[in-house]
Amino acid sequence: MKYDVAIIGGGPAGSTVGALLKRLQSGLKIGIFEAAKFPRDHVGESLLPATCEVLHELEAWDKVEEAKFPVKLGGLYRWGITDEVYPLPFLRGEPYQDPPRPAKYEGQRALTTFQVDRSIFDKVLLDHAASLGCEVFEEAPVKAVHCTGDRIDGLTVGGHTGSELRVEADRYVDASGGRGILRKALGVGVDAPSSLRNIAIYDYWQDADWGTRAGEDGTYIHVMSIDWGWLWFISMGKTRTSVGLVTSAAYYKQSGLTTAELYLKAIECEPLISNLLRPASRENVLKAESDWSYVADRLAGENWILAGDSAGFADPILSAGVTLAMTGSRKVAYTLSELHRGELDPAWVKSEYERIQKSNIKDHIRFADYWYSANAKFTDLTEYCSEIARDAGISLNPDEAFRWLAVGGFSSDAGGYISPTAATFRLSTVKQMVERFGGAAPEWLLQRHKNLKLNVDGATRDVAASYLDGRIVPQEVFQRGDKRLFLQGFYKRAYVVLLLEQSTDKVIEKMFKHFRPRVSESDPLLLTYIVEVLEAMLHDGWIVGADETVRKA
Repeated sequence: MKYDVAIIGGGPAGSTVGALLKRLQSGLKIGIFEAAKFPRDHVGESLLPATCEVLHELEAWDKVEEAKFPVKLGGLYRWGITDEVYPLPFLRGEPYQDPPRPAKYEGQRALTTFQVDRSIFDKVLLDHAASLGCEVFEEAPVKAVHCTGDRIDGLTVGGHTGSELRVEADRYVDASGGRGILRKALGVGVDAPSSLRNIAIYDYWQDADWGTRAGEDGTYIHVMSIDWGWLWFISMGKTRTSVGLVTSAAYYKQSGLTTAELYLKAIECEPLISNLLRPASRENVLKAESDWSYVADRLAGENWILAGDSAGFADPILSAGVTLAMTGSRKVAYTLSELHRGELDPAWVKSEYERIQKSNIKDHIRFADYWYSANAKFTDLTEYCSEIARDAGISLNPDEAFRWLAVGGFSSDAGGYISPTAATFRLSTVKQMVERFGGAAPEWLLQRHKNLKLNVDGATRDVAASYLDGRIVPQEVFQRGDKRLFLQGFYKRAYVVLLLEQSTDKVIEKMFKHFRPRVSESDPLLLTYIVEVLEAMLHDGWIVGADETVRKA
């Protein structure tokens, strides 16, 4: 069997690559080879809003919305220094409007996301890829990978009848999750940049209470600390709930308990979740997995590319698994589309994907390190968390912690058209998080300065990949060290205004007047975006107070 692109794995990463690549290059022959038979359960049921942007671009939003999964409005946490349960909502200061379903990808629904039953969600995506023309094979595990040096020559794929077939393709995608089938066959190593060594133990429940609810379908993931780990509680359908425990592998070993005993003990220790489960019954499909963070040493080679968890994985505390997989797989599809077109330098196209995706994964790993290090609730894991902080070089001083979390910069590689983010958290949310964990808020630099000044001294002009409207666009950027300033969206407008104006109030006013007729956001939200962009540029050093000495590189 001969394909233009052969994809190993039919989960969200593989389905996203296949479906989007078919939309971008309908003439390509694409095969997706999935070892399991769908539907099948899978952990990772709580998504982030960036996932829905990809669903919209895939034209799969309506199909997912028809499944009527709970609408995730954010998270409820018992974490940090307080015993109180507090929210980190996606809708800042706005009540949820609870539109009739199925709803469109617009307004509040474009700012929220889903909590999904993966047995349903993953099948919807795989079936969508098939509807667009991908050839999908289930119960088709890859038995062997045939390589010559860094080149894949073909695959041996098994069938449910015991037969085997040879698959050859111009290009191959490893979307096989943690199995990393191509990655391992090629001898590509992984870097584990964090001391986090956790396990997750989870099961599913029927008829649990949803807890905090907004309207008919709006809800929150519940993340609750106990002395020796934390529990997730994810309502993922009308009657089905995922409940999991995450604790250190070392604590599990020293406990002397079975996974089932430790799991049930954790639920007994957490009053809020145990109360929500009071009317529920357990499905008794208990599973345990290691959740060690890692990044592959290489993400692309001569005729292959890694997508999803094969490329890297971050601890589940941020609910980033599916979102990292799908946003990264979007870039994989764009990359393969451009390689097929042949108009851009292939080495540059692949290196940009690798640079961006590695950075995104490492950002999430960095945030997970901070979450654990800053959590005073882990009284039985104090030494473990101290080791994480020491190895990562984390300071818990609010201003220093914020700078450490933002070490990769806030100027998004997507161009940052809406608002600057780090590990998918908006800048203001990162500041709020640090305050919740440490008891004091990081300073807003913008409040210091009545006048602002551009600071591009020592920066060079370069081009970086921007993934827009089906094409990879070489986008002009300023580069200084590891920081990049995209001249696009809000950042470009700030740059242009600051060439002419120094008054902080005037800069904000002129940016607001420019974007008011161009975006649908409310006036307060638009103003927040503008303030966040200027704050990000201050933190990244692209602007300084006009009375400061401009920093040299």
